[in-house]
Amino acid sequence: MVPLLLTSLLCRLIVVRKGENPLLATAFPAGTCSYCCPIDVDRDIEYLLFTRRNPTCGATLNISDPYSLRKSYFNDRHPTVIFIHGYSESATSGSATAIRDVYLRRGEYNLILVDWAKLAGLPWYVTAVRNTRTVGPQVARLVNWLDAQGAVSLANLHVIGFSLGAEIAGFMGKALAPRKIGRITGLDAAYPLYMNTGNDGHLTRSDAMFVDVIHTDGGNFGFLSPLGHADFYPNGGTPVQPGCNLESVIRRSMSRLINQYIVCGHNRAWMLYAESVTNPFGFSASRCPKWHPSIRVACRWTPDVLMGFAVDSRVRGQFYLRTNAQKPFARNTTGYIGK
Repeated sequence: MVPLLLTSLLCRLIVVRKGENPLLATAFPAGTCSYCCPIDVDRDIEYLLFTRRNPTCGATLNISDPYSLRKSYFNDRHPTVIFIHGYSESATSGSATAIRDVYLRRGEYNLILVDWAKLAGLPWYVTAVRNTRTVGPQVARLVNWLDAQGAVSLANLHVIGFSLGAEIAGFMGKALAPRKIGRITGLDAAYPLYMNTGNDGHLTRSDAMFVDVIHTDGGNFGFLSPLGHADFYPNGGTPVQPGCNLESVIRRSMSRLINQYIVCGHNRAWMLYAESVTNPFGFSASRCPKWHPSIRVACRWTPDVLMGFAVDSRVRGQFYLRTNAQKPFARNTTGYIGK
């Protein structure tokens, strides 16, 4: 009895920083190592459905129980979007709630949040990276389950992942092969421990019919090299995004200085995407790498494509744009994209 109680205490999630984007930790990692907390994929990975009828209180979808879908507010006539959070986050963290809220404000969606917080807690990054290879196939199980019940069309399904969540989306796509979902959006796909893994070890363009990636912390927490069919580089895609320099962060809040400075550029990816859902024409991007820090090419910046929610799935290549330093980040307020 005592060991079981002790294990429960040591393996539970602890909130180490409260606020708009709480960080979660565990005393011991979840995984397969000798000292790890054991993983139960059916217990430790949750799928929470939100719709306009239940916008803040998610209904748990249980793959082992087909009635859990029928009892929920899932509507197969509405588009389905799946969002996967990143390291030290959960379904109640800033990235997840922001994506959920903007979609449900925009229209009728089945918005599913994948909560794998128990496998992603601080300070166990190495273990969390290993766990992405476990979570990805489980999300593929969810997709197959929804497909088997006629709830979704794979071609119309959109999966969005932030940081480690983007890599999970990639492993989901690999597990579904040779079938593919319509779209994966990678929001600053995680770079540390993925950089030398090859195409089988991280998100790539082969993981969905269309893969678009937003790079905001390239070479630091996120990939700088292109991964998808369309890769977007706001402000060059480098770590110090506008408003993320030390002086700007100090002005905002001394109490959150270290955390905000370290992950400011990384978090900017989901912030930009969330804003694009409410302002689809806000982020015009160009093939001209005028804002790339290491590319010097004489070219004229022209608005060739939209980044984010309204991206054209037929586009291919790398695209560049500038943003504002604070909300609203979008610079295009004209309501259209033109040549």
